[in-house]
Amino acid sequence: MDRDTLIGMMEMVRQRLLGSLDVIEKSGRDVAAVLAWRPGPGRAHIGWQAMHCAATHDRYLNVFIKGLPAPVDPARVAAFGGGSTPSDQDVPTLAAIRAALDENFRAFTGYLAGLSAADLQRQVGPPDRQRTIAEAAMLMAWHEAHHQGQIHLTWNLYAAAHTGDR
Repeated sequence: MDRDTLIGMMEMVRQRLLGSLDVIEKSGRDVAAVLAWRPGPGRAHIGWQAMHCAATHDRYLNVFIKGLPAPVDPARVAAFGGGSTPSDQDVPTLAAIRAALDENFRAFTGYLAGLSAADLQRQVGPPDRQRTIAEAAMLMAWHEAHHQGQIHLTWNLYAAAHTGDR
């Protein structure tokens, strides 16, 4: 897959994620309450799901692709980088989510924009999960689409559970 197609795929997925956040913001509901709501005990809230996308982009780009010793924001990756069960109770604001998503998305797509076709075929990642940079970019698009779907579902569950809150 070529660089421009990879970037276009990532941009399309990102617009869907931002669209979901826009719907929540414009819903007339308490945005902080929506971002913090969990569909079940111990399950991830919408704020965690969205911030997880930013943290994963940071870790993949900086550690797995560039080979740096740490992500740009180790605290964010520690709080939002692993699994689908939040490791802490931090619920980020919508502004913090948007800023983190923008920062990490620009860094990732900006890096891809400077690569050649040969660069995209370079193997990266930990020894047990080697993949090409192109495959890593496709994985990031799939990963974000997956979490956007979880955000969409969680929002629908929240709205159904709080029909009288408007």
